[in-house]
Amino acid sequence: MTQRGLPRRALLGALLVAPVGACSGGGGFGDLFGSRRKYTLTPRGDRMVRWLQNEGRDAMMAPEAFAVMGLVNGGRDIPVKQMGLDGRDGRYVISLVGFRSVHEFVLHRKQGDVLTFHHCDTKFARFSSARYPRNGKPVFITDTAFAEADFQQQLAFWFDQMPGR
Repeated sequence: MTQRGLPRRALLGALLVAPVGACSGGGGFGDLFGSRRKYTLTPRGDRMVRWLQNEGRDAMMAPEAFAVMGLVNGGRDIPVKQMGLDGRDGRYVISLVGFRSVHEFVLHRKQGDVLTFHHCDTKFARFSSARYPRNGKPVFITDTAFAEADFQQQLAFWFDQMPGR
């Protein structure tokens, strides 16, 4: 008779206890099959996503400025849901980026001949920013104080416009 690495009783005991251990995570039996809903959006982010999906228009954005901020779609145009409004200090546009598996926003504002872009998630944490002059190439903004201040200003504009504040 050959000796096995694991005794049969230990293996049988582990198989019987494994499902119980999976259920003890606090989420109940539904966690085993991924049926428990996970919230990744903030309430305000969720409202912004729904607002843009319902009221925004479908558009394709040129990839240059997006690529500078790390949003790359293989050199192709970026599909977005977009909304634009005029403000006191320029034209404000918000885009809901839809080519990746998560929702992301790109806020941009035109002031004179310069576009300022900010890439953020649905929790409104800014990832990166870029400037795009009319007759030039997009440039990554390294001045974080300027970028954060401009991002907060653009974000405040859209929060004021959003229904159900």
